[in-house]
Amino acid sequence: HTLTINLGQPGHPDPIVIETGKIGRQASGAVTLTRGDSVLYATAARDKDTRDLDFLPLSVDHQERFSSAGLTSGAFNKRDGRPAEHEILVCRLIDRPLRPLIADGWRHETQLL
Repeated sequence: HTLTINLGQPGHPDPIVIETGKIGRQASGAVTLTRGDSVLYATAARDKDTRDLDFLPLSVDHQERFSSAGLTSGAFNKRDGRPAEHEILVCRLIDRPLRPLIADGWRHETQLL
């Protein structure tokens, strides 16, 4: 499925294009958003079995991939190692406001990428 949203004045050169169902089919949900040369790919996956836990097992991971644009740092640790500090902070900015929106009693292990 594809949805194109034109923002601003009619004929704006860069509409937002939302696509789903083409890639990431094994995830519970996957969306690709495109505007101009920028692409955002987001997935949500959950475990089918619930667990007897007293907390919400939610994991949020955010990664900026410059290698797709031909930009690499040249060092393995910088490319594929530990996430950068700003990536960790973005994960927290996504996680904190999202937790109260999830239904009480949700005990499926959930991952957002």
